[in-house]
Amino acid sequence: MSGFGEDFGRDGDDLDPITVKRLNAPTARLGLPKPMMGKASPALARLNEMVISALGGVQRDWLRGLHHERPVGDGDRTLAERMAERVDHLQLRRQINLEGILQRALSQLSETVDEGAPDPDWMARFCEAASDISDPAFARLWARLLVMEVKRAGAVPPIAILRLPGLSREGLQLFRRFAAFTINNFVVRLGQEFFDTKDVSADQILLLEEYGLIRTSKDLSRAFQSQITSKFSTNLLYADTALRITHDDPTRTLSLPCYRLTEFGATLARALFAEGETEADTDYIVELVRYVQRQGFQTAQAEILERVDENIVTKHSSFCDLAVLRR
Repeated sequence: MSGFGEDFGRDGDDLDPITVKRLNAPTARLGLPKPMMGKASPALARLNEMVISALGGVQRDWLRGLHHERPVGDGDRTLAERMAERVDHLQLRRQINLEGILQRALSQLSETVDEGAPDPDWMARFCEAASDISDPAFARLWARLLVMEVKRAGAVPPIAILRLPGLSREGLQLFRRFAAFTINNFVVRLGQEFFDTKDVSADQILLLEEYGLIRTSKDLSRAFQSQITSKFSTNLLYADTALRITHDDPTRTLSLPCYRLTEFGATLARALFAEGETEADTDYIVELVRYVQRQGFQTAQAEILERVDENIVTKHSSFCDLAVLRR
């Protein structure tokens, strides 16, 4: 039986001289592999775009030099010069991002503000984080957060500024779908089959918990006492809808199993709602009404016309009774 070396030698007899020379050539220097063809591969093209976007053309030129096995890179810039140009590019990019967010916020400001002094450290943290945001979807959110904080000092907790940069675009899209069911700072825990129909699977709900947006413990619930003494009555404010839940017995308590939004999650949900990115889901209202009616409560619905914040409504339409068929 022939050995490995003998087999390799025989195969080499059939190779052309150029191929043999390439196989016997010494290992290339560290750096990007030398291209076999003039046109860059998709991976090299993508890396080129990413480097230019984040670091600037000077770093691209240096990388191109490695690609062509010139260790000093293209051009005659020194390491210190490359560093200086990279810093300039980065700071210019961050300035452009920040000014874009400030411009968005300027166009959304309300004319009045609530009492209370803003925290100067909050703005410093905000600018440091927001200056790295160029994605338009996230830029809109950052502008809305700034508007919320200008309106009411303390409306946006520091934890929101800390965690939002770690949220992916896909995570934001997922939370946008889930936040469509937010009532104040919770989502009623209906059967998973309902959320499946809304493209929010059980695994995705756990992913939202990993992002620090919600808590999913099964023993979480919200209990509501009556807001008047003559009978049980409480209001649930959901998007642009007010649901009045009543019962003849004033001692009754309405208990709703729920997913609780964290401080970060509740803040982000308010920002999405203020941006008009979440609307009332009729199917959710129907299932919620069906749930409370099974507990013996009556329901009525009104349209919210004006509100101060997520807890205070200043104007709404007349309430009308709301009933659904039980299943």
